[in-house]
Amino acid sequence: MATDLLSRLRRLAPTAPQTRPVVPPIVRRARARRRRRLTATVTLLVVVPLVTAVSTYAKDVDRGVRVLGVDLGGHSRADAVRLLRDTLRERVAAPVPVRVGASGAVVDPAAVGLVLDVDATVDRAVRATPGPFAWLHGGITVEPVVHADATRLYEALMAHLGTQGDAPVLPAVRFDKQRPVAVYPVSGRGIDRHRIGAIMEGGWLRRQTVDFPVVDLVPRSTKADVDRLLADLATPAVAAPLVLGTPRGEVTVPVPAIAAALKLESDADGLVQPSLDIAALRKAVPSFTKVEVAATDATFTVEQDRPVVKPQVDGQQVDLAAATPAILAALRTSATPRRVEVGLTAKPAAVSSTQLGGLGIREKLSTFTTKFDAGQSRVINIRTMAEALRGAVVLPDQTFSLNGHVGQRTHAKGYVDAPGIEDGKIKNSPGGGVSQVATTLFNAVFYAGLQDVEHRPHTYYFDRYPSVIEATVVFPSLDLRFRNDSPTGVLIDTATTDTSITVTLFGTKRWDVTAEYGPRTKTVQPTTTYLREPDCNPTDGLPGFTQEAFRVFKQDGKEIRRERFAWRYDPEPHFICGPAPTSPTSG
Repeated sequence: MATDLLSRLRRLAPTAPQTRPVVPPIVRRARARRRRRLTATVTLLVVVPLVTAVSTYAKDVDRGVRVLGVDLGGHSRADAVRLLRDTLRERVAAPVPVRVGASGAVVDPAAVGLVLDVDATVDRAVRATPGPFAWLHGGITVEPVVHADATRLYEALMAHLGTQGDAPVLPAVRFDKQRPVAVYPVSGRGIDRHRIGAIMEGGWLRRQTVDFPVVDLVPRSTKADVDRLLADLATPAVAAPLVLGTPRGEVTVPVPAIAAALKLESDADGLVQPSLDIAALRKAVPSFTKVEVAATDATFTVEQDRPVVKPQVDGQQVDLAAATPAILAALRTSATPRRVEVGLTAKPAAVSSTQLGGLGIREKLSTFTTKFDAGQSRVINIRTMAEALRGAVVLPDQTFSLNGHVGQRTHAKGYVDAPGIEDGKIKNSPGGGVSQVATTLFNAVFYAGLQDVEHRPHTYYFDRYPSVIEATVVFPSLDLRFRNDSPTGVLIDTATTDTSITVTLFGTKRWDVTAEYGPRTKTVQPTTTYLREPDCNPTDGLPGFTQEAFRVFKQDGKEIRRERFAWRYDPEPHFICGPAPTSPTSG
């Protein structure tokens, strides 16, 4: 029994923990270092091959990235741009097959503003992240960045719509004189202009036909909307005049002007938006000028033979744009009097001193003077045209037309009847003699080295002009035109005396120009002609001849080039006013 008791006591006693050999701290630290080295070694063995593989493809575009079938993976950004542009060059320029409803057609990509933005597309490819194993599954496709001009595309597609569509009737309220007339909406069928850009951008360059469906087009404003506009705005708007109060006085807008300026038209989606046509309102109400101050443009003046800019002066005008909401609100009531207070705003000059100062007009290019006899009627015409010409500025690459600038010579403009060549005879007409202005201007252009576009010498030679280097003008058939082929502007200045006209051109000098003449050849003597016409002008007659002249361009004393001019003058007849003498009869 003692043995059994001892056995039970042993089972009830707690089990002693198993003991491990005591390891000194220095040994534990050494083992830990070995474990870390082993872990690092294993990690290195795993990572190094992966890093090596990634380094092989560590370019701007990750491996497996494609655009429109072009593999850009592994290329630098610059190489990817070149590769994509070169590969798709022909596809980008090729006509685009489209289907408008049931109609097939092709569209010229350039004509509709289709552009493949290669740089933006490659940027998108650079940002793409396929993942380390995406290339095993064919990589990823990046969509190209494409732009289209929706307006031009819509016009091109509409040309192929044919009879498949019916344009919707866009709602509006219009005025028949002063009576408002409703235009009610009618649905149609056609192309959705809001979707065509996205459709083309998504379908172009895919080697497939791009489909543009024909859909229902329903105007946004309804018949009820039009009726409300008719009752709430259009009808009361023309019930009475409108008074605009300004800090400088009142302006009354009469009913016809309201009808001309109030616009109740739809936008492209058929939404009617009331608006005010400010230009039409100003045209219909001339009295705005009574409360406004006109702006004065900057101009050139010539002081001590040098061009000087005279600054602009801004004006003031009625601020109709800011007042439009208040005006539209006032037009909704037919109660009188109707009045809206309107402020004034600055009206900038159209031409500023900054603009003129940037044209490079700073020195004399050329000057030329021709003479005439004082007291003749033609002198009035010469002065009138010279004044109209003075201060004209010709911009770089602009072609100047003398006829276009001064217009038709009329009595209302101050021109008088004076002799000029008409059908080979000397006739009186408004503006006779202004060819002297044309000749003087042409010589100034000649010696400034500017490009001759159009000129024609006189039929007969006049010794008051240099031969060959001269010009005549007749409105509108004969003009004097020249092109400012310099990189800076050109200012035309004129001056007249009782016996002369001078034209001076200012700009930035490029050339020293001289003229060289060849001999007069093929001389033809004049004939005598008797004229029994009420406006006959007698002449002494001059020989005709042929001659050439050369414009020589020089820089720093060295000839750069020369330009040939040549002309054949007809002999000026000896015109005698009166009947031809009769031959004596024999007795």
